[in-house]
Amino acid sequence: MMEYPINQQVHDKVADVPVEFDGNPLIWAAWLYYEEGMTQQAIADLLHVSRTSVVKMLQAARDEGIVSISVAPQHLGAVRGARELKARYQLETVIVVPDDGGVGQDYERIGRAAGRYLASVIKPEDILGVCWGKTVLAMSETVPEMTLPNLTIVQAAGSAMGAYESSTERCTANIAVRLHARSVNLHAPGIVSSYALKEALMAEKSIKEKFSLLHSCSKIVFGMADLGSQSMAFASGYLEREDAQPYLHNGAIGMAAGRFFDASGQAVLGELDNKMIGITLEKLTQIPERICIAGGKDKVAALHALLSGGNATVLVTDESTALMLLQQP
Repeated sequence: MMEYPINQQVHDKVADVPVEFDGNPLIWAAWLYYEEGMTQQAIADLLHVSRTSVVKMLQAARDEGIVSISVAPQHLGAVRGARELKARYQLETVIVVPDDGGVGQDYERIGRAAGRYLASVIKPEDILGVCWGKTVLAMSETVPEMTLPNLTIVQAAGSAMGAYESSTERCTANIAVRLHARSVNLHAPGIVSSYALKEALMAEKSIKEKFSLLHSCSKIVFGMADLGSQSMAFASGYLEREDAQPYLHNGAIGMAAGRFFDASGQAVLGELDNKMIGITLEKLTQIPERICIAGGKDKVAALHALLSGGNATVLVTDESTALMLLQQP
């Protein structure tokens, strides 16, 4: 038996693929294994390749999105939850990661799923805006490597020294490296000391050009934070709690892209906005594809508000969060 790498050679050399499988041996092998219940060896004999080649073909079918693995009955709620969330919040796409019984970190699992989703929808010529956070960082480190022509990755919010580990510039750079794309950084703090300084920076030609590019994004990926005592908005050093007090007084319950929003998902504005450098919620909602990746019981109320306000078109979350969202009034 011959070994074939999982690339065009497989398509060319595996003969007699039935027409209903569009001439693609990966689809045929996946159908035989998952739907017909044939063994890998039986498939290898039928396709005249080795069993090892079949294993690689089945893995390639999963990687390319040809196969969607069926999950155990106890996890079907995740699938139902995705459909219901899509309808409830009028989202274009919802991806729900089944719970794993506490084996892994939810933000890492959500990030990996978001990375796979991003790889499936990113296109040549896209301009992708990137915000910050642990989940976005996890996504940036696991998005499958690929190369697309004229792809640009843009930092969507300024820097915060205390938030380096999950900073916007780091997330932006990671994604750009893995997608072999151009990386555009703002090279400015997320929060500056005065309105006058912000105005001066925003008047700089290089910053103006980068904001023009940011406002032309075709896609943006962002997480969100609640404003509780354990919020990453405070723990990361991005924001001082006393700076948030006026916003909390005016009804803010969460942050997305470094901006405050209320229980209806609408922006809450205040003095601090005059010192912030980064995309606003108003500009974010003008981007065609807005990918929100977030999960956790502490974030449910804020996430419900964010989605209710139409701030996202795509949601990637975990099963527990999905089910709690569906219980929101």
